[in-house]
Amino acid sequence: MKKRFNLNHLEYLLEHSDRNLDLEGSDVTVNSLTSDTGATITAGGMGVTAGGLTVTAGNFAVTAGTTYLKGTGGIVRYQGAETELVDTTAAITAAMMKTGICKTIAAPAAGRSKPTDDAVDIISGLGLGANGDSFDFSIINLSATGGRDITLTNAATDITLVGNPIVAARDDTDDAISVGSGRFRVRRVTATTVTIYRIS
Repeated sequence: MKKRFNLNHLEYLLEHSDRNLDLEGSDVTVNSLTSDTGATITAGGMGVTAGGLTVTAGNFAVTAGTTYLKGTGGIVRYQGAETELVDTTAAITAAMMKTGICKTIAAPAAGRSKPTDDAVDIISGLGLGANGDSFDFSIINLSATGGRDITLTNAATDITLVGNPIVAARDDTDDAISVGSGRFRVRRVTATTVTIYRIS
């Protein structure tokens, strides 16, 4: 007696077989593909020719090789609201750094020294999961009064500052040195230490 075997049977078998399905040497075309446990590509790479690639949860990580960004449409990044620094010597925390931009109030009353969080809090707050992971942020000094500078200081010996930690007040005079902003890079050195570089 001949038994009919339709797509519903095949779907049931694939869902309940609990086995690896080896399709080596075969081309498989599907309208959509959903995985409950992720997909691993061991060789050959993956190409997206249309439709784009969207990650709605989790991370997108490149752990080896070179990352090429060759799109001709430019790079669009998310930028949330910046952090406004209080006009005191209160610390610049990891959460503030994570916004990407820390700015002073429009008219700081005086120059301020601003310590950072300690290294462990920065590592945790910025998600620096491995040695060498880094994160960039900017400090913008909106003061135009000389001497009302923002000076980044290390909260503890577990943080090393490299380069000029002073973001001077903006000077609009021709050939002036200070533009009123500074760019910093936080790099995880060990699980308990970081280095903060002034990079621009």
